[in-house]
Amino acid sequence: MIMIKSTQSPNSIDGSPFDDFGFNYLWRLHGLGKYMPAFRGMCIIKNGFAKYCRAGGFNGVESRIIETLRGIEESLDVPHGTMRGEILALTTGTFDETLSSEQFFHKSNKAWRLAGLFRDLTAKGQKPVGGHSEFFNMPEKMAKAKFANAHRKANRAKGFQTVSWKRQTGIHGCPTPLENPEERGYAL
Repeated sequence: MIMIKSTQSPNSIDGSPFDDFGFNYLWRLHGLGKYMPAFRGMCIIKNGFAKYCRAGGFNGVESRIIETLRGIEESLDVPHGTMRGEILALTTGTFDETLSSEQFFHKSNKAWRLAGLFRDLTAKGQKPVGGHSEFFNMPEKMAKAKFANAHRKANRAKGFQTVSWKRQTGIHGCPTPLENPEERGYAL
């Protein structure tokens, strides 16, 4: 698969940041266990959503992974340039399709989440990395199967219920293409 480093820049992609087109992607974090013993031996997986295209014509998935890798380095006070992410799977679709799959995956796999560990190990004076609730300690093969399952029509429908509820209540993480342009991770 594709390996991304925290020090690289995202590739260009055709599209507009205002298109109703997004990615749901699954990636694996590499390198954290070397610096944080609590993460040693874990298969750290993240499921995320990104705009297909960011401002300047940059790939949304690569942009989000690079931002997250840099955020981990800062939040957990590990050396700059040491985190890597490996893209395991991705799909494209409308915001609602990709967000619905992402939200179904998150809601269905709460027992595998690492959010508390990311919060507990945050360096003094730092905030937890953005998207810390979307990390899971899960075998790669299982994560890929669960990712594929989240894209079934029936499961996307269940995920869309969560997307709708979050949008109605103003909870971060479920934007529409033209709303919340300042929201971190979805902004231009």
